[in-house]
Amino acid sequence: MGLAASQARLLTITARKADCEFASMTLSHQKLALSRDMENVSNEYQNALNQTKLVYDYYGTGDSDIAVDYDLLMTPSVYNDYYPKTVTDAKNRVILNSSLAAAARAAGIPAEGLSGTPSSDVRNAFIEALAQTGVITPAKAASIESVTYANTIGLGATTNVTQGFAEVTYDELIDLITATTGDESTADYGLVLSMDAGDTAGRAYLQGLGLGGDRMTISVYNADGTRQSLLGHMNEDSNITLKDLLSNEKQYVWTIQAPNGAATPITEAAYLQQLICGTENQEGSFTDYLMQMFGSVLGGVSSNEAAIQYAANAVYDLVYPNSNVQDIANNLISSHPEYVTGSRHDREGNDRGEDNGTFREALDEMAAGHYWKWKGTTHDTVANNAFSSVGAYISYCGDAGNGKNKHSVSINLNTLAQVFLTAFVEYQEGIENSTYSYNRGSKGSSVLYDPEHSDFKFTIATQTEVESDEDNLYANFYDALFNQICTKGWTENAQIENVDYMTDLFKNGLAFISSIAEDGYYYQGSYSTDRAILEVSDDNAIAVAEAKYNTEKTKIENKEDTIDMKMKNLDTEISSLTTEYESTKQIVTKAIEKSFKRYEA
Repeated sequence: MGLAASQARLLTITARKADCEFASMTLSHQKLALSRDMENVSNEYQNALNQTKLVYDYYGTGDSDIAVDYDLLMTPSVYNDYYPKTVTDAKNRVILNSSLAAAARAAGIPAEGLSGTPSSDVRNAFIEALAQTGVITPAKAASIESVTYANTIGLGATTNVTQGFAEVTYDELIDLITATTGDESTADYGLVLSMDAGDTAGRAYLQGLGLGGDRMTISVYNADGTRQSLLGHMNEDSNITLKDLLSNEKQYVWTIQAPNGAATPITEAAYLQQLICGTENQEGSFTDYLMQMFGSVLGGVSSNEAAIQYAANAVYDLVYPNSNVQDIANNLISSHPEYVTGSRHDREGNDRGEDNGTFREALDEMAAGHYWKWKGTTHDTVANNAFSSVGAYISYCGDAGNGKNKHSVSINLNTLAQVFLTAFVEYQEGIENSTYSYNRGSKGSSVLYDPEHSDFKFTIATQTEVESDEDNLYANFYDALFNQICTKGWTENAQIENVDYMTDLFKNGLAFISSIAEDGYYYQGSYSTDRAILEVSDDNAIAVAEAKYNTEKTKIENKEDTIDMKMKNLDTEISSLTTEYESTKQIVTKAIEKSFKRYEA
């Protein structure tokens, strides 16, 4: 082979060898890319093995395959007990699909909701809009509108009731209150009305209130005014019911006895006012007890509620005409505790007797009457006078500082209850035409309501539960949904009907399920806490993922085999080209050496 031909061949071999090496490198990169693809496919498959789905296991069998979707939760059926399981967001707003959102807009319900439930007209507008958007049929909308709007469903009620009114006599009213409250007494209400002189714990209790009182007692009188018994000991005599207080069989006079030597029962009178009328720091009072008892049956009627408040104000004004007694008592308790507990003198030993006139003036303003006693106890006399009085009866000490003097403040609890009842009836019959009177003073000068000589009827609210036929079940469902939209607000999500999308929202904590509880209210919770929703392995999704994995794996392996074959062929060709390159290179080298020798010669 000539020198030129050998050199040309050498260049051809070099070029071809470079091409083969480049092709081999390209195939190597392709193989690395296939390895990454295989890793991604494997990871996707491993993740799919943990894939779960949500199923609705209404019957609790554990083998349900009903997918949890938006329609199942928000369409009336036996699976949701005909109460919507609302899908809600983190702000507890109801998430509505496009159709329900259009109905809410058509009914004029703002996205932020309302302050309460609107009129039945707005509810009917919502129902009609549901028919227009295809959620329900026009016939179903008409049947729902024919059912009385249940504005309490989901807001404290689980059934739809229709409200009416009935008139009852006084005796029927008392029986209804007794049946409703279960004979709840003043003791059940937490009112402490008695403790005798021998009750050291009771005396400590009085002193803890800033009082130095010797005892608190309830005197029980017969209808003719003779005293039947004197009850002491804390709470023993506090089991007085409303029926007892309005009965003529027995009357209960509550007395607080001041400490020995006290000139006036000023702090005891202040405590009486607090227990009858209530204070900011006291949870209950005698007046509150009366309001609760009457309200248990008469509540729910607007005129009754106003009359109950009017009656409470009447008792308050009778016992608490101003704050004078309270102001004096608070000053004594904070500045002169020795005086409060019976001593005539303050801490510095100064005689406080000159203030007694001021104390008596304040007490006279709240008293139905007073009794002056030079020495000794006035307990019985004050209680007897209070029996026939409207308001508190008080005694004063003429010989202040005498350790034997015990002065008291008393009030007839029955009379207070009768004043409350009279004021209620007065309000209902018309204040401007009232023939009743109940000012502080002798009970004989008052004109109180007498059920035996009055034909007044008490109005009570009645409720009748609506029958649970199909129309009413559907009406209850959409009324509950409507009430939640109005009170909680709503937001639109056009994708919420996509099962996978909604499931992801649940799993990622971006959506929740709100369900009605036995108390008639809706409570928001996670899907995992719902008794009917189970999270189970998604076998279908896993099977699909496995099939995809096997297909992708086969494709990648086939591509790798093809690349391996190409790379093997290239390696063989590169090896052959390398051998030929070395041989040709030797030929060229020898030809050049021969030429140099020829010219040297």
